[in-house]
Amino acid sequence: MTREAEYAGGMMDKRLQTQLWRVLLVMAIGGIASSPFVSLSADDSPATETGLLTRESQHLRLTSDVDDPALLDDLVQSFDDALPQWLAFWNVPESRATNWKIQAYLMQNVDTFRRSGALPDYLPRFDHGYSTPHTVWIRYQDTTYYNRHLVLHEGVHSLAFELFGAGGPSWYMEGTAELLSLHRDRVPTPSKQPPSGLSANAPVLAQSIDAFTINQLPRNRLDTPGWGRYKIVARHRDAGTLPTLKSVLKLPTALNGEVEAYTWCWAASSLFTQSPESREAFLEAAGRGKDRTEAFTSEFYRDVADQWPVLSARWRLLLHDLDYGFDWSRHNLNLSTSDSRASGSPIQMSVTPDQAWQSVGVWFPKGAKLRFAAEGRCHVSPEWVSEPAGITLEYNRGTPLGQLQVCVLPIATPAGATIPRLDVRPVITRTDVARTIAESTNSSDSSTAVLGSQIIEIKEPSWVLLRINLPAGHKPIASVNNDSPEAYRVQIAPTR
Repeated sequence: MTREAEYAGGMMDKRLQTQLWRVLLVMAIGGIASSPFVSLSADDSPATETGLLTRESQHLRLTSDVDDPALLDDLVQSFDDALPQWLAFWNVPESRATNWKIQAYLMQNVDTFRRSGALPDYLPRFDHGYSTPHTVWIRYQDTTYYNRHLVLHEGVHSLAFELFGAGGPSWYMEGTAELLSLHRDRVPTPSKQPPSGLSANAPVLAQSIDAFTINQLPRNRLDTPGWGRYKIVARHRDAGTLPTLKSVLKLPTALNGEVEAYTWCWAASSLFTQSPESREAFLEAAGRGKDRTEAFTSEFYRDVADQWPVLSARWRLLLHDLDYGFDWSRHNLNLSTSDSRASGSPIQMSVTPDQAWQSVGVWFPKGAKLRFAAEGRCHVSPEWVSEPAGITLEYNRGTPLGQLQVCVLPIATPAGATIPRLDVRPVITRTDVARTIAESTNSSDSSTAVLGSQIIEIKEPSWVLLRINLPAGHKPIASVNNDSPEAYRVQIAPTR
């Protein structure tokens, strides 16, 4: 995807400095109007070719050969809307960037910009975008979303130069840029009245009710057309070639536009910022952005080393579950290296549909054997109510919707470059249900709990997790009986 220039601090290539000063000089001579969005003639543009449009906002000057004024207006406004959110992410005062501004080029015909000198010949070839401390270049994409994504991505790189001197090694630099450029497209809401002061014929961007926000996970493919990261994760998940977290931190400095590498950098950055074990260390690392060597990564690793088993476990769960609709609020698993060892006594817990994986709360030693019993009901869709065996009329990722599942998650960090597949199994099968029904007809026992037939053997020290099999984007459905919260009640008993 994108690449950042290999400049250290302010030591830019002298030829590029000349080009940048040329741009600034033309801007000063041209006399930029005070309007936030300005169309300039060909003579006023930094490039000398005809047919170029320029839009300008407080923090971005965008020049393009794309004849789409609405798109250009959208890009510069989105850039300004994103800036205070970037600063808040890093806990940097807005005053630090009051006068910060960069030049951007959105290029449909790259040769046009090479001939004018706006795209220097000595810059490396790139497929999507490229950035320097004061200038970014974007190759025009087929979708509005992806054009916006790339402008934001490269803008984050330039801002990192301004704030921290650079963006750190590739895994951190590209991961952060992807994190802070991922967003949801502005979609007008026709059912609502336009904001006060706007007519019904106002532009689509102005009619949008929802505020522009970054770092938003896509709910579906239409949210992020052209992005495609989830497709890459799914392909590697199916092939059993998902990378370990440590291997992501060892990615080379030059990613050379490898889309898969950017996927892992983004996923790792999302994990580190969402996990309480690493969020503070990850944000503080930005201040060492000038250091793009292994020392940067080593220091970050030292800061989180005590919690690495938890982070590695969260990484495995993230890549196993990541799909459209994934919501961190449903996946904030309570997991800790301070969890106590299982005592050998039976454990009872409730598994609810509002959360994904839910920990038993203890870890189990090698050789432990567990057997489960479960009962209860919960809504898995507006139409369906499920019991622990799940419903066979509807499936999610190949298994019955609503099925109670168990995952044995090793505490030890996986060795090698790829992570083993997770051991996920059903707790209660349809056969178990049929057997329980048959036995209940010959017994006076009124218990409705179903005893699972399979024994879970712990082969190495592990956490044990439970969940209800639901789509990544599942939203809890209100219980019909508010006095009886929906959940599966589970008993976990040691066995021989």
